[in-house]
Amino acid sequence: MSTFFIKSILSLVLLTATAVGMFTMFELFGRDGKRFNAETLRKVHRAAGIVYVIIFALISYLCLRFVFITKTELSVRGAFHGVLALAVPVLLGVKVLYVRIYRQFYGQAKTFGLVISIITFVMVAISSGYYLLVSEFGADTSYDRIIQYKEKIAREKKEEAGRPAVRTDPESISRGKTIFEARCGFCHNAYSPETIVGPGLKGILRSPELPVSRRPATPENIRKQLRQPFSRMPSFDFLSDGEAEDIIAFLNTL
Repeated sequence: MSTFFIKSILSLVLLTATAVGMFTMFELFGRDGKRFNAETLRKVHRAAGIVYVIIFALISYLCLRFVFITKTELSVRGAFHGVLALAVPVLLGVKVLYVRIYRQFYGQAKTFGLVISIITFVMVAISSGYYLLVSEFGADTSYDRIIQYKEKIAREKKEEAGRPAVRTDPESISRGKTIFEARCGFCHNAYSPETIVGPGLKGILRSPELPVSRRPATPENIRKQLRQPFSRMPSFDFLSDGEAEDIIAFLNTL
């Protein structure tokens, strides 16, 4: 189940809480003769408000998480949705102040409640409503795949940025050669593609893929191979991070 589908379901819950809040407000202040107990209506209105705040916070988290992960530039629709979303907590805060503290403005709280409700309906229509329409209520997953692809690319870029660069200084290369000859030379030929016990490693980082595992030939995958080896190769998890980087520095010269 995609994040967007979950957000859309939460938005429907938000819409329900909004509708309940509007109904109780209209019943409390819009009728001369009350059909329901006033105290019960206030309790229901308060409960709907609490549900609204919780769901709104969850949806906001999911939206912000997506934006921060993907670094996606907002569309006009997304920007408009964002402006409306920013207005909601401000209006909600003012309404609470009017109801709880500044009672002389109590009558205006109803107007704020109505504005918040209208904004909520518009937000849900242009976000979750749009998603549910284009995805045929979640049946068509092509939209989700696009979103997931964007998230995947963003994660890969973040991981790539966080990876240490391959060392190129002579000291690291020399240390790496010494460690390699002591730890790896029994099974791997560093200067030939010829197999001893394991494959030869000459030109390993210039090849498109690693031997045996067929993973892309990158420093990161060599780090993984040292820590969590593929196939029958023993683990070299006991090596320090610095020693592993020195080995990679040496392999990079082959």
